[in-house]
Amino acid sequence: MRCTRTFRNLAALGLLAIAGTTMAAGPLTKKSGPQPVVVAEWTRLSFDLGDAAAEKAYDDQQIYKKVLLQGAKVGADGTIYVSTARWGGPEVPATLSKLVRRNGAWKLQPFPSKAMNDINNPRGLKAVLGFEIDRHGVMWILDQGHVAGAPSRPGDEKLIAWDLKNDQEVARYEFTDADSDKKCSFLNDVVIDNDNGFAYITDSGIFCDPLKGGLIVYDIHKNQAKRVLSAPEWVGDENFSFQIHGRDVLKPKDGRPNRMRTGADGIALSGDKQTLYWTNLTGNRLLKLPTAMLRDFYKTEDELRQAVKVDAILPSNTDGMTADRAGNLYLSALMLNGIMKRDSKTGAITPWVTHDEMSWVDTLSWGPGGSLYAVSNHLHLWVDGDMDFDRPAVPNFRIYKMDVGAKPYTSQ
Repeated sequence: MRCTRTFRNLAALGLLAIAGTTMAAGPLTKKSGPQPVVVAEWTRLSFDLGDAAAEKAYDDQQIYKKVLLQGAKVGADGTIYVSTARWGGPEVPATLSKLVRRNGAWKLQPFPSKAMNDINNPRGLKAVLGFEIDRHGVMWILDQGHVAGAPSRPGDEKLIAWDLKNDQEVARYEFTDADSDKKCSFLNDVVIDNDNGFAYITDSGIFCDPLKGGLIVYDIHKNQAKRVLSAPEWVGDENFSFQIHGRDVLKPKDGRPNRMRTGADGIALSGDKQTLYWTNLTGNRLLKLPTAMLRDFYKTEDELRQAVKVDAILPSNTDGMTADRAGNLYLSALMLNGIMKRDSKTGAITPWVTHDEMSWVDTLSWGPGGSLYAVSNHLHLWVDGDMDFDRPAVPNFRIYKMDVGAKPYTSQ
């Protein structure tokens, strides 16, 4: 299919940051840290579309090969929501879903509705990757807008606030050309500061060469945004190569080594909301800025650039990250097959949960009772077209749960 070729061609250029169902399994044999428990896993993702013919076509046409599980967030009632950005093409049935049980198996049910996930709905969701649920039960949905890497159309790149309790949209911001380049942008992840009324967003900027990474600061109360740090040294590729299980990311191209290049990606707020942390996926620096400076829209680009600090050199590059209320950071560790932790008191960063089956830990999120959830999705295999959807040695997609007992950064 043309859209699949388009996606894989982007991966081959090194510009892409990516870019049957089984019941929950038991705990893994851990190597370190808290015990990771598999709460859901799939060889191939399966949808509950309320339409038998559509579900049959999804299987018969092998559309599941175009679908990658990326984000997972957990509501206060324990409901798990997942994102499947349409990197593989418009055929992907939904880009945001909630997990439901059907005949003993986990299915993805389009959320908030099938209509909102309709690719032809001009106000609907096009390609959701990052999203967050705040302490008020509002889901903040970040829509990349790009489908299979194509330039986004007006209104497609947006941030939507959805009230889970009342099941309704309560806010919407459509990113302007000043906020994001509609050809180059790759809106990656978002964190919410309920204390001060702000959202912070990473833009990996992968669809252009050179990359056009950056950060976007959104004032919730004023419904205004500002793009900051469009500076390669802080939000771009760090000339960093890495392997997973001894395999280079990406495959060689034309007989020559190939390399993924991705800008600003992982993002987290400190528990006290005073510091914003982020990482570039193809890099190993943990970067930070005072949020007071970011909230001041009168600060100049030069002032912000000079204020950026390198907090640490990480033992692995990272994709997703989060923090607890005590200020500890938790960062996915792609090269270590697991999760790292930065201690708030000492600043020390150490492997926290590692296991060979936790391959490409993508996003992290908090659940009720201070449990930490993590998605493992073998993204490197999917991007290279090498994912086995029939009999993989390890299920392609998993959601893990770890009992931490910590209060998430979004807590009161």
